[in-house]
Amino acid sequence: MMDYELLPRAALIRMLQEHDQAMREAGKDGIVLSYTGRTAPWQIIRQVKPKLHKIVKKFSVGDESHQVHNELWDGENLSTMVTLYKHRGQVDLVLTDPPYNTGEDFRYNDKWDKDPNDPDLGQLVPKDDGSRHSKWLKFMTPRIWMMREMLKPSGVMAICIDHRELYRLGMLMDEIFGEGNRLAIINWQKTTPKNQAQHITITTEYVLVYAKAAERATTGHVERSKLANARFSNADNDPLSDWRVGGDPTGKGASPGANYAIQSPFTGEFHDPKERHWANKRAQVKKWVEEWGVEYEDCDIGDDRGKALALKGWSQAKTERARKIILAAAKKAAQARLDKGAWPMLYWGIDGQQKPSKKIYRTLVMQGAVPQSFWLDDEEGPAELDAVSWLRNMSGRSRDGIEELDSIVGKGHGFETVKPLKLIKKIIQIWCPQAGLVLDPFAGSGTTGQAVIELNSETEAARRFILIEQGNTDKGDHYAKTLTADRLKRVLTGQLASGKRNPLPGGFRFIELQREKIDADAVNALAREEMIDLLLTSHWDQADKAKSYLRRLPAGAHRHLFAVNSRNEGFYLIWDDSEQTSVLNRDAYKRIVAEGKAAEVAPKYHVYASIAPYTGSGIEFYKIPDSVLEHIGFNPRSDAYNNETSEEKADA
Repeated sequence: MMDYELLPRAALIRMLQEHDQAMREAGKDGIVLSYTGRTAPWQIIRQVKPKLHKIVKKFSVGDESHQVHNELWDGENLSTMVTLYKHRGQVDLVLTDPPYNTGEDFRYNDKWDKDPNDPDLGQLVPKDDGSRHSKWLKFMTPRIWMMREMLKPSGVMAICIDHRELYRLGMLMDEIFGEGNRLAIINWQKTTPKNQAQHITITTEYVLVYAKAAERATTGHVERSKLANARFSNADNDPLSDWRVGGDPTGKGASPGANYAIQSPFTGEFHDPKERHWANKRAQVKKWVEEWGVEYEDCDIGDDRGKALALKGWSQAKTERARKIILAAAKKAAQARLDKGAWPMLYWGIDGQQKPSKKIYRTLVMQGAVPQSFWLDDEEGPAELDAVSWLRNMSGRSRDGIEELDSIVGKGHGFETVKPLKLIKKIIQIWCPQAGLVLDPFAGSGTTGQAVIELNSETEAARRFILIEQGNTDKGDHYAKTLTADRLKRVLTGQLASGKRNPLPGGFRFIELQREKIDADAVNALAREEMIDLLLTSHWDQADKAKSYLRRLPAGAHRHLFAVNSRNEGFYLIWDDSEQTSVLNRDAYKRIVAEGKAAEVAPKYHVYASIAPYTGSGIEFYKIPDSVLEHIGFNPRSDAYNNETSEEKADA
């Protein structure tokens, strides 16, 4: 806990005012969650400082043009999110799977009560720990608060959980996001029922979905795959659009007013809906069949159904010869319409000899399938988002997730809490736009990253991801290295444990969070390559913020030029020796201009240096360490650029 006795009076008053305001905001919907040892999340986050970090090329995958879009961070997630200042307020979807507090998957460090910067993961919290729920809430509260801070105003958070902490997590989400911003509580079938349970077999888990602001969030459609789109063609040169063959014109179940036969103008055969019913109104169906150039009438054909739609004159034709004449005329007209093309909505197969089918136009379903309790067939068309139960054929099972991981990295990984790809892909498709950014602070084995990579390939999307994972440091096992990065690398290269497959486009930067906090002294002490890593991950400009990606140029190719942005403008670093002051003078400017011309970059020079007594044409100067610290989130008007305490200063 914070030592309030050491704080000055002004700081205490400000904290009390902020606390009262936070409680008022939290209590707007009547939800304020209280538990032992609770500290306001903003008070905890205020103590968390950005950390130094470096890009580890050994674990990064892809060329620079692909690496810049995705990041895999090895580090404690709260510190990492604070360090990811350039992405704050820029994330479209937070999708994550935190520890469920099962007694086997959650660790808590008691030191976090006083110092949330402590890097130790702490001890495993067992099932018989009477304070396990309070510890879990103390752990989750600042992290969920920070995840919300990372979201865009239109952003959405989807968090997985099971029955153990469902109620507490729901109350916590209501408090932080507001009950009115809850979009869904999805329960998905993780396994098939088993008969060994004493009471009720638990076969489902949950995904709580909240918007940062419900009125600005968008619930999208499930994107259609290339294979699904390939089912559409245009056999009749219909000017409206391509359409899918074989659409079912009937609906499920019987309906007395829609239970009748329709006569084919080609064969004279009567077709009824069997145990179903015609999905469209009778007047609409009659209009469609008459567009074949044939008139229809109501006719009782003695089939114990409603009056059939028969060729006009059929009811009055008493002889076989008379009916043959009617059918011949109808067939001639219908065949002419078939040969002409651009057939009516209701058609009789591409040769006219089949049962009635309904065209499903590509333009009506290209927006995708609407998410609902059951996956819709393509021909069902749009529907309202109305329910939240997903069967295993729509979301996959937990066992599927483990088998998917086995096939990629091989067995023996020891990771038993893997979400199925189908579930994660579905959530991404619904709540992250095609060019959006997904953040997963509890990345685990990297299912979210794989889902983004595969969806980009399958649907020609351009989503990006940021994954954060640390793993069990007590055993020296950082999952980010041994499992997460390995999985993503195999997915991208096609080198799966189960066999080779075609590589997929994409890549990622592997970034390792250091234990040292960032301050002016730490920045000034960096070696050149360490400084470049920091600039590559932290630089942003006001116009683009999180999209301000810098593409690293080959190391050692230039003395100053180290990267270019999306506009092909060069970024230059004057930092030959961290023990000497870096100066942008006339000679350095001449070298920079020459390097830019040689590299054929745009004549806009973004220069990082300690001082700049000379500013030539086209220079954008970034002062070290001030600009670096501001890009990481330090406020020069209120934050000390050095992290040393008053006691440390006195000792010095």
